[in-house]
Amino acid sequence: MSNSTAHTNKRWILPLVLPCLLYLLAQLLSSHRIFDNHVLVVYDLRLAALTALLVLFGYRVIAGTTLLAVYILIFRPEPEIYELFCYQLAALISYFLYKQSTGWRSAASFGRIKLTTKRIIWLCVCNALLNTVMNEVICLLTNYHSSSEMVLDHVFNAEVLVRIQGVMNGCVTGIPLFYTVLRIICRPQYWFTCVRTMKAQFSTNVGLSQYAAWSVLLLILMYCLNTPYQGNVLFTFYSLILIFPLMLWSSVRIGYVFTAPVWTVMMIVLAKNNANYIALNDDFMLHQMLVSTVIFIFTLTIVIMGVLARFNMLRFEQLLHMGLTDPMTNMPNLRALKADVKASPNSTVCLIQVPEVDLFARRYGLHFRARYQKKLGETLRTKLNANEKVYYHAGYGLLLKLEQPSWGRLSILYRSANTFRYSHNNQQLGFRSGLGYCRATQFCDDVYSLTGKLGIVSGLSVVSGKPENLEAQSSRAIENHIVGRTDIRTVLQKTLDNDAFVLMAQPIVSTRGEERYHEILLRMLDEEGRFIPPDRFLPVATEAGLAPDIDLWVIKNTLKTMQLHPEHCFSINLAPVTVCRASFVNSVQLLLTQFGVDPHRIIFEITEADALSDTEQSQNTVRSLKSLGCRVAIDDFGTGFSSHARLRDVSADILKIDGSFIREITENELSHYIVESFCHVARMKNMQVVAEYVENEKIQRTLERMNVDWLQGYHIGKPVPLLTLV
Repeated sequence: MSNSTAHTNKRWILPLVLPCLLYLLAQLLSSHRIFDNHVLVVYDLRLAALTALLVLFGYRVIAGTTLLAVYILIFRPEPEIYELFCYQLAALISYFLYKQSTGWRSAASFGRIKLTTKRIIWLCVCNALLNTVMNEVICLLTNYHSSSEMVLDHVFNAEVLVRIQGVMNGCVTGIPLFYTVLRIICRPQYWFTCVRTMKAQFSTNVGLSQYAAWSVLLLILMYCLNTPYQGNVLFTFYSLILIFPLMLWSSVRIGYVFTAPVWTVMMIVLAKNNANYIALNDDFMLHQMLVSTVIFIFTLTIVIMGVLARFNMLRFEQLLHMGLTDPMTNMPNLRALKADVKASPNSTVCLIQVPEVDLFARRYGLHFRARYQKKLGETLRTKLNANEKVYYHAGYGLLLKLEQPSWGRLSILYRSANTFRYSHNNQQLGFRSGLGYCRATQFCDDVYSLTGKLGIVSGLSVVSGKPENLEAQSSRAIENHIVGRTDIRTVLQKTLDNDAFVLMAQPIVSTRGEERYHEILLRMLDEEGRFIPPDRFLPVATEAGLAPDIDLWVIKNTLKTMQLHPEHCFSINLAPVTVCRASFVNSVQLLLTQFGVDPHRIIFEITEADALSDTEQSQNTVRSLKSLGCRVAIDDFGTGFSSHARLRDVSADILKIDGSFIREITENELSHYIVESFCHVARMKNMQVVAEYVENEKIQRTLERMNVDWLQGYHIGKPVPLLTLV
């Protein structure tokens, strides 16, 4: 038989056959008692069986219920056909209302919080009330008093209340049970789904001893309820009240999927043995009504609490998943890595960093980075073992947790990352990647620190072209360098906030007898009072964005000194980022006005890379400073690319030749001719020349013969504190 034929049989034959079997089974499991020559409904599952069939199969089950009606009409007593008609009509009407309320989700499995309220209202309460009303209507129309006869002038008497609650109890507990059985019959694999769901709901905090104690107590109470009265209160319906907290605990801790069928089986057994805990005496009807009400309330509470507990557990799992997942890539994040590393401390953590992606992310947006890293992660995941994972950490890249990888595997992962191509806007993009790795043993409690350290070695890996180990000596040296830079950054901010920089002044002497001037040099002290070299803290200041603030601090304090000694002339170095700020010139103008200093006595030194760059803002800054009356010097000239050609496009007053040429001017003939060419070009541009690093008499004489205008170096004069100079 083909798959399509089997599917057709399940779709149409099962709804035709199952109604008869399920209805007869429900009739067998239902319970009634004879009271005052009337049949009293204690627990009725027949309406639940027909409703469950409608929920699962929909209106296809009408043919099967019609066949059931024919069977009842031919083989069963006449009263049963009236009862079946009431059940069928009530089930159809309530299902129609339920279907309109829930839509396509109407056949979903039970235990969902969004459907539970609607199912209780339409499939249980509405169902039972409709069935009761229809029974009364049938009685009036046929003048026949069925086994569930009602007296019209006592519609709200105890017997009616017990019947309604017996039917509603049957619907609340029976519909989920029959629905589950029917789904297993239609698709046997659903049994494994139920078992998995049951295991998932089983609280990890419920130990075997707790479960055993719960089972024993439940069995003892059920024994008492189902054993004839023994002269003890436990053998009355008082034990029913004690069962409730046990089932409530089970519903919350063990789960709705397990508790619901257990409670249904208990209801069937208790209804069958109703006479054992409710004696047939003068108070029987009152006791029966109380028991029926208590069971109904218990049932609703157990169902609702079980569904709420399942809902809370699902929400907790969703929140846990959100906390361990990156929202843009849906990949495990750093928290997930931290948890996995704690569980497997001997694993190796790798960081794959792609620096160039940041540039493209600025153009195409953050989603470009996320999509690229996600696709790269999918590629790398194919090369990992089952217990190894890929994680995403925004700002760093991809993290991998590997189990004792060999150098060969690390090399394969490195090559895979570098040969990976990403398709974007009909372009195949490939980026250079770096891979840093380290054993996670010593970082189990500080994965965040490990990520930062791996960022160091992955950057080294981009340059070296191979995976880099954090535990290698070279990597540790770079790590210590980074740690030192962070310490400098802390001291830098503290020094700026407290105005604690030290200004030094080094003389620059004229070879033509003009008045000397001094270059302002910035110094910073560490927390122990030791000088930190400028080449260590100035790059950190630039990276931190503090360089413009420091430059303005230097200018302000230099002008403050010149306010008291206006005859002095000073040169001040400017950082590259300062030159590119549009507001810088305006700040200088305000400071010059504030301290009343002659702008011509200030020289701003700008490095060749900034002064000769094609950046429009840097060119505007040079022109604006000169328009204020300040002079501009090009510092470190000769270190840039094609300096001669680019010099013709800039207008400066002074040219400072880089010291690397001056040091070798007497020993290296090439350096001698290079300096001569610089001087020649400067004269053509009507610029004065300053030679740095004049360290001995021989260099000084050579420069004087070249007609260099100004000399600076330790042979000319060492830096001294600015305050001692004035």
